[in-house]
Amino acid sequence: MGNTFITSDGVGIKYEYYITKAFEHTNKIPLVFLNGIFMHYESWKLFTKDISEKMPLLFHNFRCQWDSDCEETKECSFERHVQDLKELLDHLGIKKAKFVGTSYGGEVAMLFGVFYPQYIESMMIITSTARTDKVMESKAMRWKDGAKTRNPESFVHSWLTDVYSEKYINSFDNLVQIISSRLNGFNYRGAERLIDAFLNLNSYDLLNRIKDVEFPLVVVSAEFDRIKPKSFSQEIHNSLKKGVHITIPDSGHAVVVEKPKEIGWLIRNFAFDFWK
Repeated sequence: MGNTFITSDGVGIKYEYYITKAFEHTNKIPLVFLNGIFMHYESWKLFTKDISEKMPLLFHNFRCQWDSDCEETKECSFERHVQDLKELLDHLGIKKAKFVGTSYGGEVAMLFGVFYPQYIESMMIITSTARTDKVMESKAMRWKDGAKTRNPESFVHSWLTDVYSEKYINSFDNLVQIISSRLNGFNYRGAERLIDAFLNLNSYDLLNRIKDVEFPLVVVSAEFDRIKPKSFSQEIHNSLKKGVHITIPDSGHAVVVEKPKEIGWLIRNFAFDFWK
């Protein structure tokens, strides 16, 4: 499903670009969505039903994510994700966009904004971080061990309590089985490589570098985030020239899953500049 874009180093990236005929020959700014680490871009579509007829939308799976290519001989890093995104935008003729990224996708978005600020109209990052600490790294290594099992339930167990709040987990009788049943086609080796990329985040000195960005940035955190606590969102906000920090109460890290109504409201307001 979707289209395939071949990057400059020969990697196939799966994407979908929604643009109505009314916008084909206009300068209408699109909304670009960037996935969390184990996420498929299809998950974003829950939030775009009221947006797709009003502005162009771009979704893609990062290299090594789900059905995008993940050749062992090809680089998988935040910097390479940034380059892939730039090449995809250039291929589609997109010169400026609004960006929404969650977790891993928010981190790619921030680094993209550091490298290519001319492409950014504005940005929203959801439960992301600009750096890792020892606790975060230890949990990520546990996730990698889970991916190595190639067993869906063992994999989900390795990160479930880091990603979802206790209240959300306890609201299901069989959440592990529900999530596991949706992992058909998941790229476990790709997940290992994405985790390795995340563990190298500190090499980019991102927290210091975002101090210089001029575009407005909406920072969204979750009250009970146990992998990237809201203090990491606050330090991003504290570094910005133009930004706002919003915390979603009563939610874990996967706030886009736990609180779809609230996140949908935020994305719509961001997309249509209702805050201006």
